[in-house]
Amino acid sequence: MRNIIPDVLVTDRTQFLTDLTQFEVGLRKHQLIHNMTAREIELYGEEKGRIAKDLEKSAAELVDLKGQLTAAQIVRANKLQYDDLARKINVYATRKKSTDNATRLRTKIQETIAKTDAIRRKREHRRKHLLTIVTAIHELQDTIKEDKEQDDARSIDDMYADDVPPPPTPPQEEEEEGVLEEEKFAMDVA
Repeated sequence: MRNIIPDVLVTDRTQFLTDLTQFEVGLRKHQLIHNMTAREIELYGEEKGRIAKDLEKSAAELVDLKGQLTAAQIVRANKLQYDDLARKINVYATRKKSTDNATRLRTKIQETIAKTDAIRRKREHRRKHLLTIVTAIHELQDTIKEDKEQDDARSIDDMYADDVPPPPTPPQEEEEEGVLEEEKFAMDVA
């Protein structure tokens, strides 16, 4: 009877130590997951700040370009007004000078139109870039949300997976090599 009681105590002690070790492993795993999530949140916050700065910079560039466009339009209007006044003053200019002046003005108008078109295309291009950046931010936010949901689901699955042992697999019968080859040929013939 003395031998039975110490054996029970040893078994109980071993079971207690095993349970304590499993609890420590689970606690450590939970702490590591918590630390990882905190690092990811910090990194996402830094990335969000960087993107916000890029957006602010792009917005400032757009405002600057709009100001440049307005200034160019004012300069263009002033040039056209000046040329008109010059023509009125030089009413008695020679035909050659008038023709040369008209040709020169057409060229300037075409250049100004080309510059305005270039500025407009550049503005549209930057607008598309801004839209792309905003779309990318929304997609990144959606991806972050999905990743977080997947991580939460995985952590829950992992938490429950540790509690439930996998079902036993039935022993598989070994097949002879010759039988498999015969079945292949039988399928080819049919």
